[in-house]
Amino acid sequence: MNKWLIGLILAAQLVGCGAESDQENTPPRQYTKQELYPDRHYVTENNWYEMVDSEKNHFTDGKDRSQIQPFPKYYIYRAKEWPREDLNDVSSYDLPRVQFYWANMGDKNDPMYSAYEGQTKIWSMKTDGTDLRLVLDNMTSDGYGKMVRSPDNRYLAYGNGREKRVYDLKTGQTYSLADNYGVPRFAWTEDSKTLYFTDTKDLIYKWDIETKQVVPSDLPMTDTNVFYQGNLYSVKHFGVIKYAGLSNQKMKQVSWGKELSVADARSLDRSISPTGKYAWAINRTHLFKVDMEKGTAQMIKSGMMPYILGLNGRFGGSKHMTTFAVRDYQTDKEWEWRPLGMNRTIEHNSLYNAFANNGLWFKEAK
Repeated sequence: MNKWLIGLILAAQLVGCGAESDQENTPPRQYTKQELYPDRHYVTENNWYEMVDSEKNHFTDGKDRSQIQPFPKYYIYRAKEWPREDLNDVSSYDLPRVQFYWANMGDKNDPMYSAYEGQTKIWSMKTDGTDLRLVLDNMTSDGYGKMVRSPDNRYLAYGNGREKRVYDLKTGQTYSLADNYGVPRFAWTEDSKTLYFTDTKDLIYKWDIETKQVVPSDLPMTDTNVFYQGNLYSVKHFGVIKYAGLSNQKMKQVSWGKELSVADARSLDRSISPTGKYAWAINRTHLFKVDMEKGTAQMIKSGMMPYILGLNGRFGGSKHMTTFAVRDYQTDKEWEWRPLGMNRTIEHNSLYNAFANNGLWFKEAK
């Protein structure tokens, strides 16, 4: 073998040894969380959602109304990283929205748990389950009762421990209205300038957003009220009353359960549509539906109680977000899914931005 060929072989061996040495010194590739978990959709480094099919439900009348399709299921480990509701983001308001209390982490043994993550906060999302947003996270105690958003979406009236409060999404300020016990009862006027509320069962006040003053009022209220075209609609224990303007003068009253005993007719939970046209009520044994325009009240034998009720009464939703059910009463279809991946909540949710998309809760709805 000549010297030239021997040199070529030795050179090749040296090059090979160098390549192996380089490979040994190269650190292994670091994969992103998205690459490691391709079924997750990471919004931030520690927060993500996955798409999970809605559930098949059992209906007492034997009819299958279940609609099976994917909905987001959210996992929030670091709430401060999550997008907040932004009044300037018009994309958030192309559908009606639902707001609710939720402490995003409940497992104290989780290594990422902290007192902040385990604290109750207020969140919101579109009625189709998308666009989850953090609304308020500086609550000092657990929330309770029905919260009510002003018609312009800016002001949120809610219960926090003993207090009734208003949070301004535009400025970030929180105002304390009262600090006595009692179920929160709120009603915003249509111009979003005045909030009527109860401090205790019998004491009623109004709060002006410009003066920030609380003054007494004699406006009759329950926990389910709405102003529309200047008049107040209030769902009572046994029916719905329409009051003239800002007075206690009754214009119209529709009652249910006249053939029932007081105990069987008295409602425990109530809902009303954004214009006051429709209302529902339920107790342990009966379900009632009111059409204020027709002046009728009927007792429903079986069906889903819409604890939140959309425009024209077409769409209705369940009471809380641990399992969220939506019924389309026009097409007689129902969707049920679990939007919260961690922890649960059984506090009341509420609807706002109700007139968006002509009141339809899904973009594909007709």
